[in-house]
Amino acid sequence: MVISQTPLRISFFGGGTDFKDYYENYGGTVLSAAINKYIYVIANPRNDDDIVLNYFNRERVQNVNEVEHKILCEALKIAEIIGAIEITSFSDIHSDGSGLGSSSAFTVGLLNSLYAYKGEYKNPSELAELACKIEIDILGEPIGKQDQYASAFGGLKKYSFNTDGTVAVKEIEIGPEAWHTLNMCTSLFYTGITRKASSVLHDQKTNIGINIDNLNMLKEIVLQGEEYLKNGDIENIGILLNENWEKKKRLSARISNEEIDAIYSQAKQAGAYGGKLLGAGGGGYFLFAYPQENYKHITSALKGYKEMPFAFEASGSRIVFNNGKNKM
Repeated sequence: MVISQTPLRISFFGGGTDFKDYYENYGGTVLSAAINKYIYVIANPRNDDDIVLNYFNRERVQNVNEVEHKILCEALKIAEIIGAIEITSFSDIHSDGSGLGSSSAFTVGLLNSLYAYKGEYKNPSELAELACKIEIDILGEPIGKQDQYASAFGGLKKYSFNTDGTVAVKEIEIGPEAWHTLNMCTSLFYTGITRKASSVLHDQKTNIGINIDNLNMLKEIVLQGEEYLKNGDIENIGILLNENWEKKKRLSARISNEEIDAIYSQAKQAGAYGGKLLGAGGGGYFLFAYPQENYKHITSALKGYKEMPFAFEASGSRIVFNNGKNKM
């Protein structure tokens, strides 16, 4: 049996510039951080030749081509596992449309488990690229590349997506005091609105040609954001999140709506410096940054929306249990 633990992520700045249609011409940059909410994937041998899959559905098939779950099907093929395996996955959150990169975290964690199950090791770059291959190249999902990298590498990092398709990963060096500030002065609130991220992202992808100037500005924000995060400058982080959010909303009419705008306005009036809706937009989780003394005012103003406590996570996808012959 092998168990992988893969973190979800918060995207601070630069989201949207990780689309191939943008970065292959201009180069993209994002700042993302892993958090201590996880996707777990268990791979266990069977004493027959069947493939059994347990997620929100249960599948039992005798041929990998019969697998209905597209990501599971393609991951099994890439890992060259054709049978005699049971795979179970579960998540710390309700992952449908969360904006926390759960689909890519699942893909990365699944690949990590499958290769460890075979006694093979894949480094974070390999896991991220294989996950991108499945989600973007094979399945044609209208998504960028930051989620796969954020879940594979963990920590707080800047990811630069080069025009030739390569990705440069830079650790953001941040001291204990700045980490403490980030953990104490940021919160996640669930809007209660679920949506298919692919529909919002497809709209963003289609609009890239008319949003080049806006995407260029989102990329420029990353440089400022990097310095503010290093210093734990929560006020300027919040102000920059607000600027990022205002620019992001211009990428697609589906990113925000009256209820989402109302939530944001309530948080700002209660003392938040700024924030943004995570992921594609249209629903999921809001991230807010604020002075610590305003935390109670903000939670009171957003009492109709569930807060999800979290902390930042240093590790990326990892094998947390392996009782096979080839332990990692």
